[in-house]
Amino acid sequence: QGCMAQISVPKKFEKQFCGLLSQGSAYIISNVAAIDIRSKSYVYRHQNYMLQFKQDTKVDLLHSRGADIPTLSLDFCPFYQLPQKAIDSKPLLDVIGVICDVGPYDYASQTSQHKFRKTKIRNLEEQTQELVLWGQHGESFDEETVLKKSQEGIVIAIFAGVTATLQRFTGMIQGSSSSATQIYLDLDIPKVQKYRTSYQWKCPTLQKHLPQVKQVSPLEAACKLYTIEEISNLPASSFQGGATFSTTKHVAANFQFHAQCTNFPLH
Repeated sequence: QGCMAQISVPKKFEKQFCGLLSQGSAYIISNVAAIDIRSKSYVYRHQNYMLQFKQDTKVDLLHSRGADIPTLSLDFCPFYQLPQKAIDSKPLLDVIGVICDVGPYDYASQTSQHKFRKTKIRNLEEQTQELVLWGQHGESFDEETVLKKSQEGIVIAIFAGVTATLQRFTGMIQGSSSSATQIYLDLDIPKVQKYRTSYQWKCPTLQKHLPQVKQVSPLEAACKLYTIEEISNLPASSFQGGATFSTTKHVAANFQFHAQCTNFPLH
């Protein structure tokens, strides 16, 4: 009937079960546990319970049955509701919009080993929402195809399984990819077809952006000037090996540093 239940595989059973499951296939899954989701993070909030694999759970692939089961279950979150979803439990959300900007796959900061890609989508009210695609999701995003398709018309993207994050310094809401994220471009479903015919704005002009962050080592980074805000955003690896940061002015203010920053001395 198109209803969805979320099933989790505990990490200790990952090797036992993940090789048995593939997206788009149909299974009979028996002997699972029901878990209250109120204490869980990164879950779809469509029900009060989720299912969870146990050591003796059975997974049987269906070869001739299950063809009528819908392969997708999407519940789109309007942009204006995202601030309500930026909470500690990080519920998984589905968003849809017209791609209006595709950033490069670049380093998060000069000293970070983590890379991401920022994209922006626009809804039918011409409101814009930024999404950050971390790691594999940013790297595998088909930028060339999107740029090519945008020359012919709008490109409608679905980002399923993202979270909402409040940016501490800007106060803006970002969507962020999670391990559950799936990205669909111009998916052939009625919702996308209706979105395409309802979009009344000018087709966004997309262009290729080159990476702009030059990565440096923590030692090299110690030779440049930082603001307090920049220091607080550095990863923990920047403070390994005795890196120090010196102030050049007396600042008449009280600062509270997070626990991960307690290993670097300030002079």
